[in-house]
Amino acid sequence: MSKRPFAVQVAVAAAGFCMATPLAMASLVRALNLVELTTGADRIVVADVLSIQATWDSAHRTIHTTIEISVRENWKGETPAGGRLTIRQPGGTVGEIEMTVRGMARFAVGEHTLLFLRRSQVMGMSQGKRSLRWEPIEQRWLVDPADHSEVVTVDRNGGLRAAGAGRAEALDSLRDKVGGLLGK
Repeated sequence: MSKRPFAVQVAVAAAGFCMATPLAMASLVRALNLVELTTGADRIVVADVLSIQATWDSAHRTIHTTIEISVRENWKGETPAGGRLTIRQPGGTVGEIEMTVRGMARFAVGEHTLLFLRRSQVMGMSQGKRSLRWEPIEQRWLVDPADHSEVVTVDRNGGLRAAGAGRAEALDSLRDKVGGLLGK
């Protein structure tokens, strides 16, 4: 019986491993405009992030993060009992293990944010989350643009291109636009 050279054994083992490993699948997320976010959301709130907790699922295969928020303003949907809502999304860090889902909204405890939610999840991955920041010179809250780093737009011919970054906008102005879309 002849022995295979070590390099051939490694190549055969690597090929077997690749065939047994599921292929990674990629997807594209279409950029949502303000009309789509507003009409598609069942809740639109201005809120503060109270807590963030990542845990393993029951099978210890994936990590999910639970974000608890305190609602300051309710633009659409019913005001939750106690003024608090919970958002759950895939990804997060447990101990030294991190599961990253590209395009998911990222939160920070204490953050002030505008959220477009559907079934207690951020719409359009990170597109439905907009951080708020206080502008001391103008004495007003500004809404930072949505994260469009992982989304695309579709042109008239069906071609895809990366969505451009938006501009910050005054919270009062955005509140009025959303109210107009909702008939308020």
